[in-house]
Amino acid sequence: MSKFRYGVACSLNDVSTTAPIILRGPIEQLCKEAKEIGYDGLEIQLANPRQYDWNHIKTVCNDSGLELIAFATGRELGENGLCLLSDDASVRRASIDRLKEHIDCAQSVGCNVIVGSMRKNIPDWSQREKYWNYHRDAILELSDYAKGSGVRIWVENILSYISNFLNTMRQVQDFVSDLGRDNVGVHLDTYSMNMEDNDILGSIRYCAKDLEYVHFSDTARLYPGGGNVDFKTFLHGLWEVDYKGYITTECVPVPTAYECAKRGFEYMKAMEKIVEIERGASRFQ
Repeated sequence: MSKFRYGVACSLNDVSTTAPIILRGPIEQLCKEAKEIGYDGLEIQLANPRQYDWNHIKTVCNDSGLELIAFATGRELGENGLCLLSDDASVRRASIDRLKEHIDCAQSVGCNVIVGSMRKNIPDWSQREKYWNYHRDAILELSDYAKGSGVRIWVENILSYISNFLNTMRQVQDFVSDLGRDNVGVHLDTYSMNMEDNDILGSIRYCAKDLEYVHFSDTARLYPGGGNVDFKTFLHGLWEVDYKGYITTECVPVPTAYECAKRGFEYMKAMEKIVEIERGASRFQ
């Protein structure tokens, strides 16, 4: 039996092949391909969530034996210019309101909501406290809104060239801890950690109590095993802290969407087995 559950990043419509989204298409196609490969669930990366029939999507997923894991919201920044740190109060309000729409739709299908690159940058570090409070207040409002819905909010570490704060796992853990909200958790992304964190195992241990979601992506945003990330160390760390959540591949669809999803899944399963063997052997040393 597998120690971990595995998800794949998807889109319900066509998006740029440079986006770290693997499978694209109608929900029937996504479920068919993901189930055929062996995945346990789908992460949907989307903007404008109310344009979709979530009852139908939930039914198709249920019939396929797949779980809807989370909505990733970064496309709201790229496609709609929604940013939680905007100097324009109307943009901040529109961003929070749109995330509430994601929460509403997530509640209807029983999944969670990721907040990561939508925070964007602190534009002036001499006013760091002001922008930090914009973000903190937004997450607190969303936490209040989601209370009782079953929807959890996951705060993701993001590369410094995309967002210039909450880059390391320790920073994200400290932010979430300071909020003191039981429906806000930590989301780990290997692509960002590989560049921002200088102690992978230490960082995983540090955020273990609030760690609820994981993205696996190799260097150049390739599928796990397609680059230089030491995924064995990540899996040892997740095993050590008894991580119970999903590991989801979030990669560019190279060489093709299906091959990316398949190669990434097969690599993760093989690496999990290697780690299981190594951890078993260590008990006899």
